[in-house]
Amino acid sequence: MKVGLIGGTGFYDLFDTLEEQTVKTEFGDVVLFRGGYEGQEVFFLPRHGTKHGVLAPHVSYKANMKALQQIKVERVIAVSAVGSLNPAIPVGGVSLLDQFVDMTRRRDKTYGEFSADMTEPFCPDLQDSFLEAANDLDLPMHKDVKLVGVDGPIYETRSELQLFAQWGMDVVGMTNTTEAVLARELGLCFSVVTLSTDLATGTAETPPDLATHKKVAEQNKEKMKRLILQTLTKIDERKACRCDNSYKSFVEA
Repeated sequence: MKVGLIGGTGFYDLFDTLEEQTVKTEFGDVVLFRGGYEGQEVFFLPRHGTKHGVLAPHVSYKANMKALQQIKVERVIAVSAVGSLNPAIPVGGVSLLDQFVDMTRRRDKTYGEFSADMTEPFCPDLQDSFLEAANDLDLPMHKDVKLVGVDGPIYETRSELQLFAQWGMDVVGMTNTTEAVLARELGLCFSVVTLSTDLATGTAETPPDLATHKKVAEQNKEKMKRLILQTLTKIDERKACRCDNSYKSFVEA
């Protein structure tokens, strides 16, 4: 089975060998890296580019997700760095996304061909795979986590962050809401684990900055790698999920 893996440049050495390939889509060309693990054919997609130089608002989200669909990937897992709005999720904490509120305003975030059901935005089968893997590794993972998506690359004001926390949001990030919507429009299963790299409550003494983000990501890289590899051993064919229902209804209409 073909599995997509979306993450940062720190995952290049996850597999013994990687074969680079370029996929041409109507939204632009996408560079992917083909590898394998425990019988899974894995296609690694560095969302911020091969040199991690593409900021969140400028990521080619539509091209990225379309490229995965074109090469017949059906199940996609992702790793993302976020800021924590919940005191129970510390710096370095790992979370499994369950719901989101999309506050992005300045990006093209839909293929615009039909209405897709986003009631449950993340694949329950893949969520189970992440949870089983974390249990195997005895890795604490926060569940039922709510994400608020923002445009970036600027960070939020203190008042915005405090408002998001009052809404009951747990983490704030810049990429996953867009990826989730496009995955659902293409009928792809999609699930995300996040790593909290700062406390974004608006009251933290240390403000967020890129250097701190990179430092925390590096400190937790091996932990996240182990989680991804173990999760790959748990991914199977679709079971109870309905991630492709909207897409099937559209193409069969």
